[in-house]
Amino acid sequence: MSTRLAILTYLAAVHHLDQEAEVSDLELQHELGLDPATVRRCAAALAREGLIQFDPLLSNLWLRITDEGLAATEQET
Repeated sequence: MSTRLAILTYLAAVHHLDQEAEVSDLELQHELGLDPATVRRCAAALAREGLIQFDPLLSNLWLRITDEGLAATEQET
């Protein structure tokens, strides 16, 4: 599974539990075994595509999947 799809799938699963939930980059690093640079690069790319929203706060990111991201996840899985 690609990093992009792994992040989208994880965010979609969290969204299904709580539609207002945000996931930190630290959580993604821990849960998916990714390094910080990979998470940041992938988050920026996904945000440019409109698949996620993220808020860069000081030393970490908070990510939330968009409706477009949910639709893309359903198509890819």
